[in-house]
Amino acid sequence: MLNPLSHFRVVDLSCVLAGPFATQLLADFGAEVQKLEPPGGDPTRGWGPPFEDGEEGESAYFRCANRGKVSRTIDLHSDEGREVLFELLKDADVLVENFRSDSADRLGLGWKRLHAKFPKLILASVRGFASDVTASRRAGYDFIIQAESGWMDITGEPEGRPMKVGVALVDVLAGLYCANGIQAALLHRERTGEAIHIEVPLMEAALAGLVNVAAGSLMTGEPPQRWGNAHPQIVPYQSFRCSDGDVAIGIGSDRQFEVLAMWLDLDLETRPDWRKNRGRVRDRVELVALIEARTQGSTVVEVLEMCAANAIPASPVRSVDEVLFRKGGELHNLLQPLFDSDTHTMVPTLASPILLNGERACAPLPPPRRKP
Repeated sequence: MLNPLSHFRVVDLSCVLAGPFATQLLADFGAEVQKLEPPGGDPTRGWGPPFEDGEEGESAYFRCANRGKVSRTIDLHSDEGREVLFELLKDADVLVENFRSDSADRLGLGWKRLHAKFPKLILASVRGFASDVTASRRAGYDFIIQAESGWMDITGEPEGRPMKVGVALVDVLAGLYCANGIQAALLHRERTGEAIHIEVPLMEAALAGLVNVAAGSLMTGEPPQRWGNAHPQIVPYQSFRCSDGDVAIGIGSDRQFEVLAMWLDLDLETRPDWRKNRGRVRDRVELVALIEARTQGSTVVEVLEMCAANAIPASPVRSVDEVLFRKGGELHNLLQPLFDSDTHTMVPTLASPILLNGERACAPLPPPRRKP
């Protein structure tokens, strides 16, 4: 297996999800990652259920972002703890932390002090809010940022209440941005010898993740609407009710819609504007009602068979357990059991979705257990 980052050492002071998710990806690429946990442990060790073995076992939440690391406890509020950290940083390439900027400064982990002491060390800081804005001293959790950034306002049914996304996707995005920034910094240091400071605010990761929604508001000055499972700029591109479940249909081209129109017995000569997406978006309510009237009289399998026969992108709306267990071999190869030498058991994990020369990027070490 390729390990392109095997010659780099990472010290991980981050907790919860965004920072640990970033360092897990680095571990998947072969980096040596040492996770330093506070005396109470990473808070996610207690976030459950589910736990592996009652309330004293490992939490699933901790496991999702800490594969490939070794762990030890350290008290950064003590002189001894800081001495241990600084000794580790002598040989480290990267330090990842997610303190508020003022807290990092009080601990002696601000960029200026660290850079003076360890000029080759790259520092990656995950924040709730950027250090150069007035909100910089606020703590940031994914749920709070989803509310603050507008994500919740555009998620959910049009007439329903604002909703968060079903997973902590802001944290995941921030972790991916952080890992990407770290790898760019490593390349920069190898080329120039200069170490740099990376900062990834959750708030700004969330705003970047608004992509076309933000672009539309910037172009028009108008607030976006909440569309539920529909798409603001493409029709039809949503879920539809069938007689025995729901099916998602995504029409990505005008040619695909012409095929769908034949199934609907729709004469496009009488509705020429629907040959183009902008006409279908304009008449969204009428067209969606026509489609759903047909799908409600069909089973999920019947709709999927029609779509498959005509190369129309479609899928049943599946449950998570169906995808992980019953449809795993058909749809993905992401499940990666790792051997835990402490318990002599296999720990189920999801590997990285990145393949290097056809091999799944996945660190061989399971998430570290809490040591007594």
